[in-house]
Amino acid sequence: MQDNKEKEAQKKLGNFLESQKNMSDLERRIEAGLVIHQIENININQAFKKVQQQIKREKPVRLLTYLTRVAAVLTLPLLVFTIWSLFFKDNISQKTQNEISWQELSSPAGLRSQIILPDGTKMWLNAQSKVRYSIPFVRTNRTIALEGEAFLEVIKNSDSPFVVESGNTSVEVLGTKFNVKAYPNENNIEVALKEGKVRFSVTQENQQKHLELTPGNLLVFNKENGQASLNNTNIEKHIAWHNNVLILDETPMEEVAVLLQRWYGVKVIIGDEKLKKYRFTTTFENESLFRVLELLQLSSPDIEIKYTPGKINSKNGETNQSIVLITLKK
Repeated sequence: MQDNKEKEAQKKLGNFLESQKNMSDLERRIEAGLVIHQIENININQAFKKVQQQIKREKPVRLLTYLTRVAAVLTLPLLVFTIWSLFFKDNISQKTQNEISWQELSSPAGLRSQIILPDGTKMWLNAQSKVRYSIPFVRTNRTIALEGEAFLEVIKNSDSPFVVESGNTSVEVLGTKFNVKAYPNENNIEVALKEGKVRFSVTQENQQKHLELTPGNLLVFNKENGQASLNNTNIEKHIAWHNNVLILDETPMEEVAVLLQRWYGVKVIIGDEKLKKYRFTTTFENESLFRVLELLQLSSPDIEIKYTPGKINSKNGETNQSIVLITLKK
């Protein structure tokens, strides 16, 4: 059984490497780790060496396109992959050290991803989120750009602060566990601190303002009016998602709809304005979409939920998004 898994992983790795034309040896190894980490107990270096001799010079294909195809056939709610770091002076040529390229990773709707950054930092990327950082991962300035939501366990390095940037805001840390929520289409940026200490910064009218967080703090920054609030609260509901737990705490229906869309990759339609006043308090742990919809309907007997599965478009082969319609019973 293990041999079959390894053969399958080597085949996928070979197909991927054949599509890469102008990448350095380091970059190939990093992206190879991304592709096959979803298969357990595979020797990355051994698989890499085996297919390296078969690489052909063909037109490059973006890694994210490949990952999207892989994600389409996965049934697990959490897609786990690892970026293998080879960032050591003895193993990198001077040319590689002087060249800077950019790595961009994303989690589509319905998938949450676990990433290990080149410095060893663990990052969980929520659905409909993406992160961008430099390769090599610069030691003196570990900076990532985030759109969406991420939970991070940062490796401490006093000589190299870790910075998460989003728009005109940033969160700087040395070593800690925290969550940043910064979706472009939402008005608020939220930072929840579990361990350690972080500093939130925002640049407004050429001036920079700072706020420091301690464990248990939740910072909410309003992008529209530029105001920030800092409260000590139970942050579990803000960070539980990275453990595949969805916590609703007096959560309004509109927010529930957004969470379901991200969590399960479906389109949620609220069919009655009165439903927007509904609020839900419950916890879902590793639940399927159908179980969640069933429990929501049981909690409010006067609502009706209809699920319409997505269909494959015969013309372009693409799958239309599944639809969840929530209405009041007549």
